[in-house]
Amino acid sequence: MQKEKQDKSEEIEFYDRWSESNTYVEYGHFTPFGHNSIIRTFNKFVGQRLSRGHKVIDLGCGGGAFTRRFFRDAASECFGLDISFGLIQAASGYSSNVRFLVGDMENLCLKNDCFDLVVFSGVLHHFPDITAILREAYRILKKGGCVLSYDPNIRNPFMWLYRNPASPFCAKGNKTDNERLLPSGEVVGAMEISGLKNVCAKSIGGVTFKYVESRLGRFLLPCYNLFEAAFGMSCLASKFGSFMIYYGEKS
Repeated sequence: MQKEKQDKSEEIEFYDRWSESNTYVEYGHFTPFGHNSIIRTFNKFVGQRLSRGHKVIDLGCGGGAFTRRFFRDAASECFGLDISFGLIQAASGYSSNVRFLVGDMENLCLKNDCFDLVVFSGVLHHFPDITAILREAYRILKKGGCVLSYDPNIRNPFMWLYRNPASPFCAKGNKTDNERLLPSGEVVGAMEISGLKNVCAKSIGGVTFKYVESRLGRFLLPCYNLFEAAFGMSCLASKFGSFMIYYGEKS
């Protein structure tokens, strides 16, 4: 049964423990190829929002592995926010151009209309109800600003096998009980309810992993990554890719 509210104490405890792992904090779960697969798609939507005079934030940035790569060449004012103090403390030691903050995405202590870009780094699927988060994103966005998000694709068979509790291969030690696979229609609907316009969802492949918690998963990972890299170039990735990219803007 789906939870009504996120257990925030569970999230904090789980990811504070992860903050002690250099593999997670410095490199994240994805390989450079995997990060770039997401970033290439993000760059098709971001426009000039990473240029000087703009303000951008990554909500749910974790240890900042994706944040640092996406904002690496940005001339804008860059921020990352996460609920885990341990991860934020670790992330701050790896980045020079991003200011990292501790905070709750459902109750942001940030001003209205202050950001040109809000990013969700694979975090929406940690919430039983994503409406409040997206409304907060809309609130802090300037007019003309946009939201970009990536999350696992429920229609991808490998994501289902690895993340669905009903699967015998589910990596239970690599996730909290808050996590679930999000239908794309739920995300699109919540973005539209929040007030975002020109909402779209795009399925992509080629998101290869550097690390998984499961011992069997680590053994099979090189084979999976070879398949994933090839699958990302096929026409099937547009429907059954491993990750979904979401976009919406504030008009």
